[in-house]
Amino acid sequence: MAYSLSSDGDGYEQHYYDAFIKAEFASYDAFWAKHIVPLTNRPVDIHFKTDAQLAATGKTAQDLCVAQLHYTVLRHLARVYEIRHLAQVSIDDLTEGMVRLSGAQDVAFELLERYTNPTLYDPWLARESGGKKGSKEARQTWQKRDGYPLQNLRDYRNHLVHGRVSPGVIVNSMWYVPAIGREAAYFDWRVITQHPNPASLVGSDLVMLEAVLGDAWDSTVKYFESKWQRHLI
Repeated sequence: MAYSLSSDGDGYEQHYYDAFIKAEFASYDAFWAKHIVPLTNRPVDIHFKTDAQLAATGKTAQDLCVAQLHYTVLRHLARVYEIRHLAQVSIDDLTEGMVRLSGAQDVAFELLERYTNPTLYDPWLARESGGKKGSKEARQTWQKRDGYPLQNLRDYRNHLVHGRVSPGVIVNSMWYVPAIGREAAYFDWRVITQHPNPASLVGSDLVMLEAVLGDAWDSTVKYFESKWQRHLI
């Protein structure tokens, strides 16, 4: 029996299929149909099989781990999608959105590494213990091997979370903040507050909050789609 994410996924998968999966992250659907469905009790229910049932079909805890990571990526992206569609995005919304995108990236890095090298990592360890590698090592290995992808977005997230509040300027009731890659130039708020014409910075160094989150979303989802196509389906 063929299953479709749009009709047989859970509530989140069905809702966000039309919202963005179909158009921007189609490989999520392809991987789900090929690798996730066989791990579940469909058509009885959508939940995962027991260890004994998985073993009977040649599946292991590693497959289950990858499936759970796969769904977690979607849940992070779903939240960012909702933030992007708010009537107006605040600096707090931008911060949450960048955190959730970084979370999606972390999970994706781990998923890709575990799928590529399924025997190297314990499925239930958060980090190395007893000589066995876990999630942290899988994530870091993929990042290093792939040249630390999306690092500019992760640096921006670190700036928002671990640094000082990002400065900005309001023009026509719209809030503009440093663009991705320009945040370090504005650690000192006076670069804006003492500028003779702060509005002149708009369009070069300063962009709308929505544009920052939109650029981060596009780069992240395009990376996922590319890597899913190359390594997972």
